[in-house]
Amino acid sequence: MASASSPHRKLLHFLVYWAVQRCRVSESPCRLTVSLKRPAEPASPSQLRVSVSDTGVRSKLEEFLELNDLARETPVEKWDGTLLITTTGINDEAIYRYRFNLHEELSSARFTRLATTYKNHATFSGTEVCLCLSNEADADDLILWLVGFFHKILVLRAANLACELFVEQIGNAESRNVCLPQDPDDVHHSVMASSSDRLVSGLKDYALSHGYTCDKCDTCILNRDLLKTGTGAANNVDRRKAKGPHVEVVILIARTASDLSCWTVNCSSTQVLYFEDFVPCPISKSSFDVLVSVDWQSYGFKLKGGFIDDEGNAVLEWDDMPLARVDIAIHTYLECAMQECQGSQQDRHLVRKALKSALSHLKADHAGDFLSCHGQRVREYVPDLAESIAGLILSSNDKEFHDECISLLGLGSDQDVSDGLVQPSICEKMIRIIELNDTKENVEDNAPYLFECEKLDEDSQLDEEDGDEDMVFDF
Repeated sequence: MASASSPHRKLLHFLVYWAVQRCRVSESPCRLTVSLKRPAEPASPSQLRVSVSDTGVRSKLEEFLELNDLARETPVEKWDGTLLITTTGINDEAIYRYRFNLHEELSSARFTRLATTYKNHATFSGTEVCLCLSNEADADDLILWLVGFFHKILVLRAANLACELFVEQIGNAESRNVCLPQDPDDVHHSVMASSSDRLVSGLKDYALSHGYTCDKCDTCILNRDLLKTGTGAANNVDRRKAKGPHVEVVILIARTASDLSCWTVNCSSTQVLYFEDFVPCPISKSSFDVLVSVDWQSYGFKLKGGFIDDEGNAVLEWDDMPLARVDIAIHTYLECAMQECQGSQQDRHLVRKALKSALSHLKADHAGDFLSCHGQRVREYVPDLAESIAGLILSSNDKEFHDECISLLGLGSDQDVSDGLVQPSICEKMIRIIELNDTKENVEDNAPYLFECEKLDEDSQLDEEDGDEDMVFDF
């Protein structure tokens, strides 16, 4: 199987990346279309014909010079280094066509300007890049990767960008075509929602369709509202220049369903979706280091380890996973497309900040489900401790003490006591206290008390002569 280092994959990734950036610069509704035509027979001498087109701003020919290294690494029999480029700007009067041959050493032979077509006062912009690749035995794997890559693009639901993929097998009456147009509702959602909300919505659809490995899973769709979501964001914007990287993180949790469905099979690993500038990318080393160094135990997760697979994806492995599925998406991008950003150290800091924010958000909204490992161990003792305290209260012969405890617990009638509500009330209060204090940020002054009694003043001292006087304790 072709790996992430496959020159074909690198080439398509590069062309799609720059097409998306041109659409972002446009700031107008745009369309990205990727088309691939392949011969029916793998042994056919015909080549794979690839087209990547967009309706963004006019391309700069300097963009394609970045393919120099890839062209040198790629054998001529796999790609001859030729690109056919058609481009025009919104204010241009003509459509310009060029041929680039990156395998040519002489600059004069590399670049050829082809016939120009005039637009006759039409107003539009865009770029199309066409090329031919060898029809190798791994073409099926390339197409499979391209379909998965395109599905990941749709997860982001970038604003003002509609995407579609066409894969056509030619020369065979029985061949099947693959068409992946974007749902019109996704485009509308993209315009109306924030980038974080778009990522949440896209990641939910990605998870509920099992990574788009099935068209629809009825059981999972019914469980959409049961998903638990944590979001976090961080940025370091230069206010003087309106520049700086942004990082958004979304964590999606599916609890194990009670009925027999695909959600009941616990997934012991998570493949992290990583995006840069609105395009799926192999995860950076700095971001991966953040993922494996975060204190997951503080949020109830037991991380066994992690690795980067052959596709460049980060994979996290969980130990004793009580959840059906954990999905994580990380998106780092610059506010202005095509601008340069420096420093992986800065990215590392922002990714860590956004990830911890997403985990904190998840915990704040669902405290009982994401107690730290320490909090979970403490909570295990609550039923026995509540039973002991309730026994002390109910067995007391001191009616004043008995009535005061019942009142402090919020149980105002003898009926509540006879119905056995003392122990459940104590248990509920103790669990609430554990959940509220299950963070490092909490300090003693913020900690609530089981019984809201008056605290002793820290500066007061107990007189030895008054040792027999009543003393006030806090539970």
